[in-house]
Amino acid sequence: MKWNMERYTTYIFDLDGCIYSGNRVYPGARKVLTTLIETGRHVFFLSNNSTEASQTIRNKLIDMDLPVENIPILVATELIGPYLAEKYGAARVYSIGSMELEKSLRRSGHQVLPLGCGEQCDFVVVGRDTSFTYQKLYDCVRCLTNGARLIAANLDFYHPGEDGVRVPETGSLIAAIQAVTGINHVESVGKPFSYPFIEIIQQKDLNPENCLMVGDNPYTDVKGGYSAGMHTAWISHGNSFPIELGFQPNLTLSCIGEFLEVFD
Repeated sequence: MKWNMERYTTYIFDLDGCIYSGNRVYPGARKVLTTLIETGRHVFFLSNNSTEASQTIRNKLIDMDLPVENIPILVATELIGPYLAEKYGAARVYSIGSMELEKSLRRSGHQVLPLGCGEQCDFVVVGRDTSFTYQKLYDCVRCLTNGARLIAANLDFYHPGEDGVRVPETGSLIAAIQAVTGINHVESVGKPFSYPFIEIIQQKDLNPENCLMVGDNPYTDVKGGYSAGMHTAWISHGNSFPIELGFQPNLTLSCIGEFLEVFD
């Protein structure tokens, strides 16, 4: 089946598992991005990465020889601060995650308290934390028991590593916190939730029906794009699309290298 590339004004790509894996660019990714840029399409990167800043990711992509100098990069690390400010105003927060996550929160006007200091906070914000400990879990649970609200940068349990091993993500930490606290609903800023998609739509005053969300994760990339009213392309890597989602992506590709083959 051939598709007309002109039907979409905007292409939104996930990064890890779609454009690259670890430090390895998938074959064809560079050509896909170059073609879209040269034909005047809007291109965005949208990642649930909750440890790195967008500029760090941009530098990594440039080192991979990808044409990303002018492509907007939206990451959960930098979205969560504005999300909290827009919805709740300036807040007192404990942050579990990277220094970049703390910087993002401070830039948005939030007061980041030292975890374990004993002061009451409004929110416990959780991103991927490679130094997560029992003590951090204990302190987090104590804050939540005292009335703080739990906010996750994303709810992914893992992301794919370069060697195929599953790398634990924010959702695995959230699961530990939920197991202790009994909290059922967790607010999140990352895909598949609406906030990052609304941000992209508003940046360029886009019509969602003219946007194609491309990603490898059915539960975040594809579900998020679908819920936002966008068309979706799933990079399957040979897997089957989950029946329980109750819909199918508009396009299914085994890898990003097949992307241009389906377009006239």
